[in-house]
Amino acid sequence: MDEKILTEQGRDLIFRHARTANAWQNKPVSDDILHRLYDLMKMGPTSANCCPLRIVFVKTADGKD
Repeated sequence: MDEKILTEQGRDLIFRHARTANAWQNKPVSDDILHRLYDLMKMGPTSANCCPLRIVFVKTADGKD
């Protein structure tokens, strides 16, 4: 599979200047991409440094149900 690495401009668009998404693509995301996504998001600013971010990656149909 030919995966592309997200550019700084892409990171700005998705994470740093993001808006609420209202549609999703129906395709799997690799574990590597999920780990890199978490590594980027975990350092984001939080209220009073309380780290309220909670993420659950659900990849199976049973998990989604």
